[in-house]
Amino acid sequence: MKDNLTFQNIILNHFNAPDDEILAQQVAELRQTSEENEKTFQETKTIWDAAAQTKRLHELDYTQSIRNFRGKLVHSESPETRPFGWLKLAVAVAVITAAGIFFYPRDIKPVELSRETKQQIDSVYLNDGTKVILAANSQIRYPKVLSDTGRLVTLVKGQAFFKVHRDVKRSFNVLIGQSKVTVLGTSFNINYHNSSIQLAVKTGKVMFSPNAVSSSAILVAGQAINYNLSKNRLEWENSSNSTSWITKELVFVDMPLEEVCKQISAYYNVNVVVHDTMHSAKKFNANFKDSTLDEILKVLKQTYKIKIDTSDHQITIRNL
Repeated sequence: MKDNLTFQNIILNHFNAPDDEILAQQVAELRQTSEENEKTFQETKTIWDAAAQTKRLHELDYTQSIRNFRGKLVHSESPETRPFGWLKLAVAVAVITAAGIFFYPRDIKPVELSRETKQQIDSVYLNDGTKVILAANSQIRYPKVLSDTGRLVTLVKGQAFFKVHRDVKRSFNVLIGQSKVTVLGTSFNINYHNSSIQLAVKTGKVMFSPNAVSSSAILVAGQAINYNLSKNRLEWENSSNSTSWITKELVFVDMPLEEVCKQISAYYNVNVVVHDTMHSAKKFNANFKDSTLDEILKVLKQTYKIKIDTSDHQITIRNL
């Protein structure tokens, strides 16, 4: 019996990892050692194939399932009963266990994980192959194993860039408060604060649903929106530099000075105020890599006829 159970474990491990050449070779050799082993393999394979739709055999602790079953079993075998008959029954119980009928609750709650950053950038890889890059002071919650019917994560706070693994059978959803972003396979950036949600699409297409009653918006690559939470208002934005916090690069192409100041404010986390009377038709073109705020302000002063006043966390720009 012990030898059969050991071979049974090897077979199950092989079925769970069919690309493992070492396991495959081990199973092939053991099948050839006896007719009993070959029969064990064939009957286990039949049960495995029949239970394929449960999709939970990878979670099964086969040995523990046998122990649990043995404790409940009332032995009533006749002397003529073959040991393998009991093993076959145990395997069937193990399969039922994997399906969540005996030892697993049907409505078992998925294990949920959380990742929170402080002053650093960090990455999270979901089990479907999706990569999430978290900015500093951000938090995400996600299931350890994504559902077979849909993929759902929650951006609790802060900013994150999602590179979603494409799966046409399962949409990928990000909850942000009462709002939701839905995609199949794409890359996009979300910046979530108390007052607003900023969404910028790098590749593919996404759908943004502000809340349960408002109309959804479809965004494609290169588009961005800013959703004001308190006013329930959605505005389209320039998507440039949405991932500058990852690349450490700011790129401005034919950009109005007011928009330049807005993006500088977001990147350096400072309040940049442009004086009401200031107007400039000249567009700004520049590329900054790992530059300081002072270096960018110096270039602005050289490009425009402006005066820049700096105090604590506020920068005021006005005409000379």
